[in-house]
Amino acid sequence: MFTLNSRSKRHGLFKRAAWLLLPLAALLGCGEEERPPEIIRTVKWMEVSETSATQVRKISGVVKAVDETYLSFAVGGTVESVNVDLGDRIKKNGVLAVLDKKPFQLAVQNADGELKKAQAKVLERRANYERTSALYESNNASKAELDEARAGFDNSKGQVKAMKAQLGLARRDLEKTILRAPYNGVISVKQIEPHVEVPPGQAVFGLDGEESGFEVAVAVPETLVFHVAAGQKATVFFPTLKNRKVPGAIREVGTRSQTANAYPVTVRLGEQFSELRSGMSVEVAFEYESTSLSGDVIKTGIKVPVTAIRSGADNTYYVFIYDKQTSSVTKSLVDGVTIQGNDVILTSGLKAGNIIVTAGVEFLNDKQKVKLMQKTD
Repeated sequence: MFTLNSRSKRHGLFKRAAWLLLPLAALLGCGEEERPPEIIRTVKWMEVSETSATQVRKISGVVKAVDETYLSFAVGGTVESVNVDLGDRIKKNGVLAVLDKKPFQLAVQNADGELKKAQAKVLERRANYERTSALYESNNASKAELDEARAGFDNSKGQVKAMKAQLGLARRDLEKTILRAPYNGVISVKQIEPHVEVPPGQAVFGLDGEESGFEVAVAVPETLVFHVAAGQKATVFFPTLKNRKVPGAIREVGTRSQTANAYPVTVRLGEQFSELRSGMSVEVAFEYESTSLSGDVIKTGIKVPVTAIRSGADNTYYVFIYDKQTSSVTKSLVDGVTIQGNDVILTSGLKAGNIIVTAGVEFLNDKQKVKLMQKTD
């Protein structure tokens, strides 16, 4: 009885131990046979090609007349009449406005009277000098008396010259009470009304030359001014005229900055048309060559979007190039020349025909397998 019972007990213990080991064996078996699947990302991409490295920069400008001037009276006075309005066309020497002439006419009369007095004084001093000279020759006048008579005569002649000049200025001022157009043009500014007192030199009219045509004035920032020069081509766009494009050329570049460290640049328009008006807003596109850090001119490069570039260690930058054979991406160090909008022109690290990842590069690793996103038309 003891033996049988002992065997039965041992058999039950082995049976229970086997059931306990089965789950553990199952777990060990799963660990050896099953692995988590590799995640293959779908990426945006593009095939790069060589492009021109010429940069284009657009800057706002304003249309103005080639012959553009502000007119003012050379003398001050009360406005008697105004003969033109805004937008009027005026011929050369046409009368724009007139000042009250009476004060200037009185000045002419006064100067003329002073001249006549001086001329009479000359006759008197000449007679005195001639009389004293005759007395001196007969030893009836001293040398001092002769010198005094000569000095008085010379002084009177000087007074006549001064009075003639004064009369000339008075007559000139009288003429300047009439403001005339210096050339054929259109009145673009009018800041004058009758019966108003105006000081000399105050601009009262703006005149745009009608025959000389229009040009564009633009303020170029200091970062660009060294890339533009007289004679260089430019393109002018007119947003208000359905973005009409007109060829142009730089006529002059200022050497002294104006507001906000910008330099004045004038662009001559390659064509004129009836819709042109002084003061119209435009955009001027300037093209200039790219240069490397060493100063060498870069003619071509590979254009890629900024989103395709990732920064690395030690101020380096790289992109991910797709390998069709392995369906994976590889890091490639690149060097950039310049930024054009949202793109960068690269000079090394890529060649035409390479396929690069254009978005999500921060989530990729070197040699990682990826899937190219299907492009739709």
